[in-house]
Amino acid sequence: MLEILMKVVGGLGLFLYGMENMSGGMQKIAGKRLKKILTILTKNRLFAIIAGVFITVLVQSSSVSTVMAVGFVNASLLSLNQALGLILGAKIGTTVTGWLLALNIGKFGLPIAGMAAIFRMFSKDEKTKMKASTVLGLGLIFFGLELMSKGLEPIRSMPEFVSLFSLFTADSYLGAIKAALVGVFITAIVQSSAATLGITITLASQGLITYPTAVALVLGENIGTTITAFLASLGANPNAKRAAYANSIISILGVCWALAIFPLYLKFLNSVANPQKNLAFAIATAHTMFNIINVILFTPFVGYLGKFLCKIVKDDGKGTLKVTKLDKLMVKTPTVVIEQSKQEVINMNGEIKEMLEILLDFYMEGQEFLSDDKLKRLNVIEERMDLYQKEITDIGYSILSVDISSEMKNDTRKNIEISDEYETISDYGVRIGKILNKFAESEIKLTSVEREKLKNLNSHIVDLYELINVGFKNKDKTIFAIANEKCNMILAEYRAAKELHLEKISTLDITVTQSIGYLDLLNYYRRLRDHIFNIIELYLVEDDE
Repeated sequence: MLEILMKVVGGLGLFLYGMENMSGGMQKIAGKRLKKILTILTKNRLFAIIAGVFITVLVQSSSVSTVMAVGFVNASLLSLNQALGLILGAKIGTTVTGWLLALNIGKFGLPIAGMAAIFRMFSKDEKTKMKASTVLGLGLIFFGLELMSKGLEPIRSMPEFVSLFSLFTADSYLGAIKAALVGVFITAIVQSSAATLGITITLASQGLITYPTAVALVLGENIGTTITAFLASLGANPNAKRAAYANSIISILGVCWALAIFPLYLKFLNSVANPQKNLAFAIATAHTMFNIINVILFTPFVGYLGKFLCKIVKDDGKGTLKVTKLDKLMVKTPTVVIEQSKQEVINMNGEIKEMLEILLDFYMEGQEFLSDDKLKRLNVIEERMDLYQKEITDIGYSILSVDISSEMKNDTRKNIEISDEYETISDYGVRIGKILNKFAESEIKLTSVEREKLKNLNSHIVDLYELINVGFKNKDKTIFAIANEKCNMILAEYRAAKELHLEKISTLDITVTQSIGYLDLLNYYRRLRDHIFNIIELYLVEDDE
């Protein structure tokens, strides 16, 4: 008995580890494809369904896809209807895993895993290591299934186990419901429909459960796997909760219609795939057919389901103040998070550029003070920069704590560091605005020379922002090299302006307050330049290394 338990538990452990390894590897290999697939999502629900299929095939996990959909809704990257389409597609995409499990190549699992492990150990290229890890996971899946199959083999001759499995045999409507509930329970605990599908195929192959029982178990597994997205939605916004609830409702209603016509459903499945010829393929077919039919049935009603859920799950009116389209639920797809974080950094750049242009207008138009609206806008931008920096940093550190490639870690660190620099830059923008208005309140006017020097510094820094934005978008070190030269020019201009002021201060008819304020303004522009230079160094120093 102990030997059986060791083989089954060991096989299940290897299977689950293999699934995690393969899914994680597929996500890394898929990389930017996930972001590109998301860009095709429009109000056309068919595109959303197709995207859901492809994403789930790429990441080999419907749980990841559905949690990702909930996360995207929570971050406002997707509308509820788009997410529902994605969820429907994920239900079809996940059936590909069943076909992999149906391949009777368990005996090749160990050599596949072994060869992949050797490649991984001796390869120096990170991409090759990633691919080897994915193949290693695939090998462990098959090897784990083989161990479970051999471990369960002796149970067929044990009357107590045979009678135990007979308790949920789907030889009646009640039996089918019992079997489906067992599938729900096991999958909810394991939180992997692929794992319970693998167990189902193994039990059926060893003759411990009948084909109808396996079909009923598969139906229940479709409900059990929705628990992951449901748990992920706890604490999320109402729209994300609606997406998670929709995921469960679609599966529950689907299982209800299949169980209601269970004998007819079995006859239909038998006409598609004969369990007498290949039991594993027949079970995989049952899994696929159920999800395809269910998606076809529910697709016309996605809009109605969305409206219904909007009535049931009311907006709480609390609405967490957010400026980015980032969410902790998106951590399961690091590549998408990194790409979206990069976009948020670009958005920060745009808002700070607006801040600098407000100041530039002040100098260009000869204004005596900033209007209340413009000063308020500067403060709003500064407050938004604080939120941007916090949200990008929080999710960035979450990404750094998971297993990702060194390139992805490097990009994540840059997103964090650049957002931090931008947040600091916005503080100086507000300080400049406050000094200018303090001058106006004290009836202090900048001299024509002072205004010209400040205008030139401001203008050059706006141009510098354009350069680093292009360089950041395209990861173009040549642009950063050009920006570095401009930084040096701005520094030289700052020094010349400061020296001129100190040299002429005795001949200028200005107050001490104006002199100190002007020097503060010059220093703040130098700080703006310094923090931009820190961003440039992130790329140029890396290039030297």
